[in-house]
Amino acid sequence: MIKLLKCEFMKTRRRYVFVTALIVTAAMLAWIYPRHQSADLLRLGWMANLYELPLINSIFMPLLSIIVSSRLCDIEHKGTMLKQLAVTEKRGRIYDAKLLYGLAIMMFCVVLSWGATISFGYIAGFEGDVPIKLYLLYLLFTAVPTIAVYIFQHTLSLCFKNQAVTFFSGAIGTFFGTFSMFLPQLLWLRRTLIWGYYAVLMFVGLFDWTKEDRYKFAHFDVMEIDWTFFIVLIFICAAMYIIGREIFKRKEL
Repeated sequence: MIKLLKCEFMKTRRRYVFVTALIVTAAMLAWIYPRHQSADLLRLGWMANLYELPLINSIFMPLLSIIVSSRLCDIEHKGTMLKQLAVTEKRGRIYDAKLLYGLAIMMFCVVLSWGATISFGYIAGFEGDVPIKLYLLYLLFTAVPTIAVYIFQHTLSLCFKNQAVTFFSGAIGTFFGTFSMFLPQLLWLRRTLIWGYYAVLMFVGLFDWTKEDRYKFAHFDVMEIDWTFFIVLIFICAAMYIIGREIFKRKEL
């Protein structure tokens, strides 16, 4: 497996996959942070981040998954490279190596954005200490849905030579996943779509916000965490991996 991972690095280092992932992550951070922070937002800053960031993640993390998986797999579809690889290595190992390499890039970006979120809070002057336990939960609830989305995109990118299928499927899923965040009454929609789990696992709510007073009397509270569907998501990840790997092994190259 180490040999295959090294091979992935050698094949993609001039395609700047990692650099592209960093650029997308930087764009996400640039969209979030360059804004005026009122005194009320500085007071509520740490919790406000935990409330707002799942929405941002539901847009950018699936987009990043589409880009990384497509760029990693597209090189194999050129010529007969994928067929040649299948002669020298078992298909399951090829699937695993490319998946692990892509997930490593994705998780690096997730942790990077998480660390940047905390660093920005200190730089901006958020009041109080960072609630580190809540931020670790936020990291977990960002990483697992991202893993689920990436496994799905990885399978599509490997199985379809035309990467437009990957982009279209990912874009549709991202749209409905993000849209579900504005429809809290439709819990079934969030729980049905893997892209909706950024919303399912939100655990901070905003209360007493008004258009006139905005955040003056507002406060954020920790809500009940949906651990049942977190476990469901873990099983979804495992199922998609097993099914996706088997589909790729049986695919005609």
